[in-house]
Amino acid sequence: MRLRAVAAALLLCSACIPAAGDQQLSSQHLDDLRNGYRALSTTFYRGLAPGALVAGARAGIAGAIRASGHPAPLLPASRPGLDPVAQIAAAVAAGRRAKGLSETALTFAALDGMARAAGDRYTVFLTPKELRGFEEPLNPPHVFGIGVVLQQDDRTKDVSAAYVAPGTPAESAGVQNGDVFDTVDGASVRGLDVARLRALLLGKPGTTVRVRVLRDGAPGDEIAIVRAEVHAPTVYQKLLPNGVGYIAVGVFGEPTAEEFGAALRHLQRENAHAFVIDLRNNGGGYVNAAVGIADHFIHFGPIVSIAERSGTTEFDADANADEMRPVAVLVNHYSASASEIAAAALQDDGVATLVGSRTYGKGVVQQLTYNLDGSAMKVTTARYLTPRKRLIDGIGLVPDVAVGENQHARFGDPADDAQLEAAIGVVQAKARL
Repeated sequence: MRLRAVAAALLLCSACIPAAGDQQLSSQHLDDLRNGYRALSTTFYRGLAPGALVAGARAGIAGAIRASGHPAPLLPASRPGLDPVAQIAAAVAAGRRAKGLSETALTFAALDGMARAAGDRYTVFLTPKELRGFEEPLNPPHVFGIGVVLQQDDRTKDVSAAYVAPGTPAESAGVQNGDVFDTVDGASVRGLDVARLRALLLGKPGTTVRVRVLRDGAPGDEIAIVRAEVHAPTVYQKLLPNGVGYIAVGVFGEPTAEEFGAALRHLQRENAHAFVIDLRNNGGGYVNAAVGIADHFIHFGPIVSIAERSGTTEFDADANADEMRPVAVLVNHYSASASEIAAAALQDDGVATLVGSRTYGKGVVQQLTYNLDGSAMKVTTARYLTPRKRLIDGIGLVPDVAVGENQHARFGDPADDAQLEAAIGVVQAKARL
């Protein structure tokens, strides 16, 4: 989970770093080491001995040198009483005598070794590339377009709107899921691939693109859509034929709580009489996104408690719950972290029935400490407790209705998704009570 930390260097006395180290390491790399050491020594949810972090850094440096195929130079001996960051900086400086490794690579190796010394699989050092890969799903890139997810039919080669996100220009203009794109700005787009059609739909915000679609094979009128800033959705919704609103949450990212609210309101306007929230294969994300989703259904009381070294923080419902219709939550073994926070809150409060299989069991919270060079230390800072004070780390959530996943399941299609079919049965039975 990310609670954004200040990327500035720690306030350490300059005398704590020997002059030789200061001369040999750049200020940026010294800041990286200080930030990493601070995150591990002060915010990791268990206490870590300074000597263990120094040893971990030295092991990381030695391992990187060996992996490069060069003999490891003699690293300075560990000296109890000397500032730990100074010892790590000296080891990085000494490692530069090995050929083929830059100061950046050695600094990153030291930070990686420090993270490994924590003995926690979720505490890791992320290079700039790894950090971008980690954060991109949680912070979908913004583009300027109309707000549709495109898909191409393998047989006809037609490109259609697989999903029209709520609140986007496409929805406002009347484009619906399943519509086939026929023309763009008067020219036929039949047979174009997704990439080429996407390029035609993108453009400067405020500009207009004219589109004609086919619905159920029949052409409609050409419609004008004003482009705006949009992003790839993290939430998908649709009204199933039986009047059940289906909301699938792909990840708990920055826009997820807002998108979930928009999807819920859209289905409310369509008079859904019950809801199925699909958290299967959702590996989590931000705690506040999970809290924001649960807040729609829980009227009062705790949603989750975060237990850190410094104490426990409780997140309570805002008493603004706007939905009281029957709810089921779909989970499986790959539902983890923030998914489990949301699912556990709804289960403990009694507002939802969990359907599917036991969840992953990741009951710990991470915090990112950012460096100015784009790298970061991701550290486990806390464990979380469900509203009924359950610890689920390594245990997971047990569904109220256990249903296995059918072979070749197509998630979201009741005819080919046994778990969804069971969840629909659960909420329909509740609605009839």
